[in-house]
Parts: sequence; C-alpha cells; structure tokens
Amino acid sequence: MVNLALTMFYLIYMLLLKPDTFIRVKRFYFLVAIVFSLVYQFITIDSWVNVFSFMRNEYAAEVIVEQPTVALLTAESPTETNWWYINRQNIIFCVMAAGTVFFLVRFIVQFITIFHIKHKSILKRIGSQNVYHLSDEMLPFSFFRWIFINTEAHSEEELKQILLHEQIHVQQWHSLDIVLAESLCIFFWWNPIVWLMKKEIAINLEYLADSEILRKGVNSRDYQYHLLRLTYHETAVQIVNNFNVSQLKQRIMMMNKNKSPKQQLAKYLIVLPLFILLLTVNSVYAQNKEPAKTTISPQDTTKKIAQTDEIFIVVEKAPQFPGGHEALMKYLVENLNYPEQAQKERKQGRVICNFIVEKDGSISNVNIVQGIDPVLDKEAIRCIESMPKWIPGEQRGQIVRVRCTLPIIFGLPDSKPDETNPEMILENKDGKKISRAINDDEIFMVVENQPEFPGGMPALLNYLSENIRYPEEAKNKGIQGRVICSFVVEKDGSISSPEIKRGVDPLLDEEAIRVINAMPKWKPGTQRGIPVRVMFSLPIQFSLDAEKGETKNEK
Repeated sequence: MVNLALTMFYLIYMLLLKPDTFIRVKRFYFLVAIVFSLVYQFITIDSWVNVFSFMRNEYAAEVIVEQPTVALLTAESPTETNWWYINRQNIIFCVMAAGTVFFLVRFIVQFITIFHIKHKSILKRIGSQNVYHLSDEMLPFSFFRWIFINTEAHSEEELKQILLHEQIHVQQWHSLDIVLAESLCIFFWWNPIVWLMKKEIAINLEYLADSEILRKGVNSRDYQYHLLRLTYHETAVQIVNNFNVSQLKQRIMMMNKNKSPKQQLAKYLIVLPLFILLLTVNSVYAQNKEPAKTTISPQDTTKKIAQTDEIFIVVEKAPQFPGGHEALMKYLVENLNYPEQAQKERKQGRVICNFIVEKDGSISNVNIVQGIDPVLDKEAIRCIESMPKWIPGEQRGQIVRVRCTLPIIFGLPDSKPDETNPEMILENKDGKKISRAINDDEIFMVVENQPEFPGGMPALLNYLSENIRYPEEAKNKGIQGRVICSFVVEKDGSISSPEIKRGVDPLLDEEAIRVINAMPKWKPGTQRGIPVRVMFSLPIQFSLDAEKGETKNEK
C-alpha cells in the first residue's frame, strides 16, 4: 500500500508538477506525499452504505442456501512445484530482509563516516559561523547544523558563496528531507520509484538553496561558473547536502528559468482526489480483511488466512488430502505397516485418530481417540504424521484450522469375515494384507461415492428454496446469521440425527432442523461398493436484505 501511494505521487509529480518553478511548494509536496503514504494505511473511513444505513426501514427476508459439504475431505500432492509455491513467500521475505539489512548497514556507515570526517577536521570560525575545515579535496557539504568546507581551496568570494549556500541548507533543515528519503530507500529498496523520488528531493533542495543565493544578490553568472569549477570534486557521502550535485545542468536551467504563473498552483489541488482515492481503497481493503458478515458464495475463490486460531470441527469447505478420497485410501494401503508383533499376538481392531489440518495444510496434534494396543496405536500415529500437506479447510472464504477424525482398522486376512460386517482386504506396498472392516454402526466422514439428494445438487437447492420459510418473529426482531447443521445419511438413504453445529437463534435453528427432517430419501453413500452411513454438514444463512421487497431464496 505504501508503494502504491508513493508511485502515484511520483507519477503526478513527473507528469504535471516538475516543470514549474514552485520549488518551496514542491518540497512541501514531497514531505506530505511521504508522510501520507506511510500513515494512510492506518486510516479507514466508513463506506457510504454504512454511513446511510440508518435510512433503511423496510426489510425483506432472504434465505441464502450454500452448497453442503462433507465434514472431512483432502489436498494437493507434495510436488516440487508445490514446494516452491508454499515456500516462495519465505524466500522472497529473506531476500527483502537481506536487502533491508544491507542498506541499513550502508546508512549507518555513512553516519559513521560523517562523524569520522568531523573528528579529523579542524574547527574554524568564518564571521559568525563555525566551519569544519576539510583537509581532503572533496565537495563542501552540510549535515544538519554542521558545515564542512576546504577553506584553503577557494577564493574569498567563492568561500562567501559556499558558506551562504550551506547556511541555507542548515537554516531550512534540508538534512531532514535527505534522511527521510534515505530511510525510504532502506525499507523499500526494491522499488525503483523510491530511488527516483529521492533523486528529485535532493535536486529540489539544491534549487531552494540556489534560489536563496540569487535572491540575496549573488551574481548569477559568477555563481554558475563556480559550480562548474567544482564539478569533478569528490562527494563525501550520500546523506548530506552537497554544494554541487550531479544534476548541474538542471540547476543552471532552473536558475535561468522564468517564474511560473501563480495560476498554475491550482495543479497541486489534484492531490486532494488522490488522497480520497487512496483512503477509499485502503478502507475497502481493510473491510475485506475483516471476518465476513454476509454469505460467501461457493464461486468465490478469494483465499484469505483467518486471523483466529480457533479449531473448527465442521466447515463449509473441508480439508482435502492430495488427490481425493482414492488417494487417501491408496496412501494408507501403501504406507500402513501391520507390526509383526501385533500379527503374532493376533491383535486387530479399529484405531480412531484425530488430528488438526493447519492453515498451511500441515498435520499437527495427532491423538488416539480410541486405541487397541500401543503397537498398533503407534503405527497409526506414524502413518498420519507422515502424510503430505493437505489442502486446508475454509470457513466464510477464509483458511482455518480444522480437526479431522480418521478411523484405521487393522485386521488379519485369515480372520473369517462376518457377513453382516463385511471387510475390504487391501494389499500394502510390502505385499501384506490389511483388512478394512465396515461396521454397521460406523458413520463415515469420507467415502468413495458420496450420498446424493434425488436429482443432485440443483434439486437440493430447489427443495430448500421451496421449503425454507423465514420465521416471522425472527424477521420482526431483525435476527439473521448462518446456521450450520449436520445430519447422517443412512444406508437406505433416510435422514437421521440432525444437529445444530453452530446456531444463531432458536427460531432460525428450529426452521433449519424442520426442513432437514422433511427431506426425501437420498441416494446412500458407498464405500468399496457397500452402502454406509455418512455424515453431512449443511450451512444455511438467513439474512435480511433492505433493497429487496420480497422473500427470496438464493444459492
């Protein structure tokens, strides 16, 4: 945001303001531009909608139905490209930090150089002014209240002009401008606009000193010849006000230039719309960073990392293993090893684990919810901790931390399967058999074939639109918000165990449960061709829209 503002101020200066002779106004322009660019990002203004929101008095009810999601899903494969995608921000940060450190050290070295020159110089007094005599042949310069001149290298007239020039720099505190511009270059060194702006600030300060010199009666031609004679002298450091700078031709042209008409000062008013534009952009950006208060549609692809560390159980867009459900099953088959000790002791059964999928997709906090044996529990934890990064879950368009549960069943292949409790016999990378039993009462979070509403998603959304009614009492009280429900799709497709995972108000919660209970039978989900019970989550947002005059249900 700072770089955007500096770039716009610089472009306006180069296109409209540079040719004129209002050098004092230009100095003020640069100072205001820099200070405003640094602080405006901390200033926000209310949008017009919020300012005039008190004028709203008629509300229409609106029920916004979002796409239902399974509570657990999966993420992207850990390829070299994805490694770069994940880590490139860290690489860029390190490069930028290294550049900042380099230029900060350079800045400090320049300060030390000035103090070293001051220490070597002999303090003299010319008239009422203290001057540090330079023993080396370098350009006269000033830094805040200090003036450095090689008093023996100039004639009396030249010395008078130089001293007058540097006194102007000192009296008008030009070193502040130079230090401010140099500081910008430290922290925004990678932006060429900052360096160009620093150059314009330095030359404008010389314009100011030259103008004051000529206003005090110094002969213009003599002064310009004196500048030419000093062209090839060495510059002390970059953060000082030099008597001569490299843009000598520009300084001479400015001294001989006709003054701009005062009417052209009106050009500087163009910065006012720029101020308003930047403040508006910053306000919109800041508002978008806040947690969303309205529905984020399924088509919204904006990915923002939530500021909260809250761990979610049910989210709108669940975490996803690289490649989907089949890839998760394949990973478990190829990486899960049945410990030989457990095989010999005929230990088998279900280990239920839970873990957190972090905002960057990594796995953390792996725990055993229901264990069998320490050996099998340890193997289950090892397999989960070795997983590649998942695609993180999202809530209201923001990436959040999500707790997932994963049951892993260890079964011996020579065990006789129960016809009422069928098994899936899988083979891992070592050729060992792994039995994945399916319990009649087990509720799956992830299955190969998801349950489906009769007619698919469009039919589900149509059903909800036709059957959900915004409670009148809730409308009258202005109650609105998102209700997140969960329910189980049974093996025969019927709906059971509807539950409010995150409610808003009993009126809205009750309406959401009523509609879910009234659903027709679904097409049941299957795992390895076997119908199973599957947990679903369904977020429904109730909102009041002031600009619509009728009740409306939207996707």
